[in-house]
Amino acid sequence: MRRFSILIILFAFIISPVAAQQEAPQTSLNHYIEFLSESSEMVIHRFKMLAAYQEDVTRYRKNADYGLRLPSSGPLEEYYYKKALGGLGVEAGKRKQLNTGLENVWQVLNKLDETCKALETYVRLKDYERDNLKKSEALVAEMQSLFERYAQDKNALYTQVRQVYTGVQNRPATDPYLITEKAMGEVIAAQQRLLDALPYYLNEETKTEWPVALVRQSMLDDEKALATIGNTASQLQYPASDMVGTFKSALASMQDIKRRALDDHNFAAQQSAAHGNAVYLSLVEQFNHDMLEFYKAFVGYSKPGHLLLNYPFFSPVMKAVRRDDVAVSPKTTPPFQDKSFQPLNVKKASAPANAALIRTLNQYVDWINQSLRQMHLLQMIVRNYQGSAEYYRDPAKAQKRANLSYSHEEFKLPTSEYTLLLSASTTIPEPYRKSVTGQTEVLMNILQEMDGLSIELIRYTSEKQYLQDQLKRSDAILNRYLVLFDILDQKKEQLYNDIRHIYESYPNATPASSWYIAGNAMLKTMDNGHDAMFGMRDFLKGEASKLPETGELEAHSRQLIADEYKNMKGLQRYGRNNGLCPYTPYEDLGANAGRFAEKIQQYKPETSGYAAHPYESFYYFYNNELVYEYNNFIELSKAGLLKTINQPDVFAFRRTTIQKPVASPTKVEEPKVEKPKVEKPVENTAQIQTNNAEVAAVPQPPAREDVRPLTNEGAPGPVPTGAPVAQAARDTVYVERVRVDTVYVDRNTQLQNVTRSLDGFAPNNMVLLLDVSSSMNSPYKLPLLKRSIKSLLTLVRPEDMISIVLYSGKARVVLKPTSGAKASEISRMIDLLQSDGDTDGNEGIKLAYKTANKQYIRAGNNRIVLATDGEFPVSDEVVDMIRQNARQDVYLSVFTFGRNEHTGQKLKKLSELGMGSYAHVTDSSADLQLILEAQAKKLVGK
Repeated sequence: MRRFSILIILFAFIISPVAAQQEAPQTSLNHYIEFLSESSEMVIHRFKMLAAYQEDVTRYRKNADYGLRLPSSGPLEEYYYKKALGGLGVEAGKRKQLNTGLENVWQVLNKLDETCKALETYVRLKDYERDNLKKSEALVAEMQSLFERYAQDKNALYTQVRQVYTGVQNRPATDPYLITEKAMGEVIAAQQRLLDALPYYLNEETKTEWPVALVRQSMLDDEKALATIGNTASQLQYPASDMVGTFKSALASMQDIKRRALDDHNFAAQQSAAHGNAVYLSLVEQFNHDMLEFYKAFVGYSKPGHLLLNYPFFSPVMKAVRRDDVAVSPKTTPPFQDKSFQPLNVKKASAPANAALIRTLNQYVDWINQSLRQMHLLQMIVRNYQGSAEYYRDPAKAQKRANLSYSHEEFKLPTSEYTLLLSASTTIPEPYRKSVTGQTEVLMNILQEMDGLSIELIRYTSEKQYLQDQLKRSDAILNRYLVLFDILDQKKEQLYNDIRHIYESYPNATPASSWYIAGNAMLKTMDNGHDAMFGMRDFLKGEASKLPETGELEAHSRQLIADEYKNMKGLQRYGRNNGLCPYTPYEDLGANAGRFAEKIQQYKPETSGYAAHPYESFYYFYNNELVYEYNNFIELSKAGLLKTINQPDVFAFRRTTIQKPVASPTKVEEPKVEKPKVEKPVENTAQIQTNNAEVAAVPQPPAREDVRPLTNEGAPGPVPTGAPVAQAARDTVYVERVRVDTVYVDRNTQLQNVTRSLDGFAPNNMVLLLDVSSSMNSPYKLPLLKRSIKSLLTLVRPEDMISIVLYSGKARVVLKPTSGAKASEISRMIDLLQSDGDTDGNEGIKLAYKTANKQYIRAGNNRIVLATDGEFPVSDEVVDMIRQNARQDVYLSVFTFGRNEHTGQKLKKLSELGMGSYAHVTDSSADLQLILEAQAKKLVGK
């Protein structure tokens, strides 16, 4: 028996090398690739850990109270290293070379692991408090070097593996699997070349050039690959054939990242490395865990007949900082390069346009619309800036204000679409191509000048040049913007007309289809709507003496509805809530066109001087209710139809009359405030800490319902004529013996009497509790809310604190208490507000009071302003919280928004309990309503 056991063991020793030799060379080579991918994952983990650690270090250097943290990296995994080392499918000589390269990579990994653990220990022992981070800097530099060395050794080993693979591959070059492998490999190699060229900087404050041209070219190469890759999929067996499509989708996702990278690389993004770093990591993540994973699945599904080679994950590196390659913006912005073009002389084509041409023409329409969106954004930005700048025309007064600032970080040139558009323009016939691409270039030049002017304004305000020239250069820039907005409006119209003429010169391929018949009927309605829109523009500009005729628009609207079942015959109805249903945009366009005609005929001039320009409502209606519905139908259609363009709000930005500095208003004598009499000292009175002294807390005041009259609507009523202000409209009178006294000031119901200044008013601790649920998405709601807040931001002082709490979905603080000195930062946060989600008012109110009490200002105006478009259930707990906080000098005011004033009583009751005001905000009151809230308490003396 013992002899038999020995024979079994000997047989096992003999047979195991033989079994190993039976492993295919490709399988053994893929063990090396597997090791490289797994080790790259470990390197990426260390890479991200170091980046997070560096952010902590930056914070620590600014605030030593902020301790450093570094998570444990864990042990180094040996499994894949040993698996690759033990593969015997490759002949001995080549295996020895491969294992030498494998050993090099393994040594670098171990060195990186040791360095990382040394840094972890250093942080855990808090040695950085003793050596002022000197050892930390050395370890970080060593890790950066090891990232680069690992990438070099990994690439060297992969090159060796690839060479061996080429030598053992014995299938013909015409094999569809090898052809597909090669096509995918070329795409993978192109992505790797881009990633190798992109920089990642450990310090995000680094300001250096980013390779825009490389990303742009890579995007164009991807576009070509997307058009050709997958041609051999039909020759492959399932499921390998299916992986070609998923690989293509992965490439499209890479393309989307590059497009966003180009468009988001605006001036604000160029001020640091944050944008480039984010793009780099996004591409690495998409490449490794999407593209390469799908390719790996293709290789796996190609077995057993075709043994192919995988690709290793990409491993990131950190670039050294170069300070000599930062582009310097010109002092002044040169005017855009203009060209003149005659309307195209198109000729009727005998055959229908191909799908590529229709797609390109629609790309032009999309690009025009994107350009108009960016122009509108800039119109809003410069309009807000213009309103702020006027307060800085007098240098003496400007010196006392927070610094004037300007930012256009949300403005993004449509660079990626423009690049792809020029590439796709080869589908346009040569006689038309030069004119169309030339006009597009001019529009892009105009947008670039707009961008340059904004960059100039940033420099102008940051360097406080307005103190020297009394806004002279600012005025010139704003005047130029007015010209550019008008020029872009005119030139986009000519470009669209030429695109339309090219499209209409071709017969439709399916003229009998319901898609074409319905789309053509909708287009006639759109053309009538377009004429009515331009007629309204002319009337409001004073270029037409009467309102436009809307008879044809009404007739086409009615005809569109009447012919619905004839025009839409055979098309599937999915239901109104289904985004794929063509009936929804068709029906909505017919109904909305009639409403648009009615809106024009019912127009009456606004009498209020504070109302927005009346064209704004027509602008929103035309684009959102007509153009949107029509283009939605075109996207659903299968008949080669052409979209239409939006129209800009030509009155969105208007130059205001330049105001000359005027003398300061006559100082009004403040009313005397009778201090409360105290018969005897109050025992155990709590002491309240102020900036300069401790003062005794005064007794609680009576509920304000007993002191201040209310109107029938529940809002605070006006002070009776001749009544003493201190007696009739008073909050608690606080006495700060070292500094100032304050007294509550009634908000004047006559908005025209509001003083646009906070001089003499108590410091504000204002928490803006904003409803940004989906129901706020209306021209009468969120835009007015933003406008109201921004009107206050022109006046806030460094001592004023603004916080923002949102309560759509989960209640959250999006802006912690921020000084008025950072009004531009607050303004940017307001610009980012978008309406979505549901309403959670109770939690929002709780969070707002928590925020207000945390930043409570003694003797200041501590106030929560709730802005919403509708009522919501309020719990007893919250009602009690509102009542108690009002007695503690934290008040609640309520603003409502919407086309019509709300009739509900709950919100009014909340404002009464919160001892604040209640107001329905309209066009005429939006600019002043929040200013009234900031003027709720006035300084009485020093």
